[in-house]
Amino acid sequence: MSKSEAKKDYLLCRGLEVMKANGYNGTSVKDIVDAAEVPKGSFYNYFDSKKAFVIEAIEHVANEGYRDMSEGLRKSNVPPLDRLQQYFLSSIDGVCSGNYKVGCFLGNMCQEMSDSCEDVRAKIVTVLSEKVALIEEVLKEAQAEGRIPKESDPAVIAEFILNAWQGALMRMKASKSREPLDAFVRMLPVVCRQ
Repeated sequence: MSKSEAKKDYLLCRGLEVMKANGYNGTSVKDIVDAAEVPKGSFYNYFDSKKAFVIEAIEHVANEGYRDMSEGLRKSNVPPLDRLQQYFLSSIDGVCSGNYKVGCFLGNMCQEMSDSCEDVRAKIVTVLSEKVALIEEVLKEAQAEGRIPKESDPAVIAEFILNAWQGALMRMKASKSREPLDAFVRMLPVVCRQ
């Protein structure tokens, strides 16, 4: 990574932490540069606008999340439905940190920005579709092993699972409790076998 790329990445990561805590509308360019301790002009050396920043932030979070999800769901030495359960169980502690305030950055941006910014909405649709595809891959594997009914539609179940997880994250924030996430994990095996 070049020195310029490292500076951009630093600015992105520091600004992302602010945006995770305060949302898009609650974060100004000044907040981002203050968090990174750089002059305001530095922001515009790397990003054309706050909207361009949030799109790159979504991409950054998505890449990290996809990598982690892919590693967790593609462990061939663990049965597929166990991998799925383990992935979501391992995600709970991370999303509950910070006193239940942050949740999922992608979900938060979807709720806040989808109606007002088509570029953000389209990016989130793409990212979430990639996550659904990973879940579907695991479900197809489980189906091939006879662990879920052959008449089940892995694509529909995968879509439902991700939607249910996003809803559980929203409820976690509202209730300031991990209980919705625990309920999601308890119901996951039931959903998979439908």
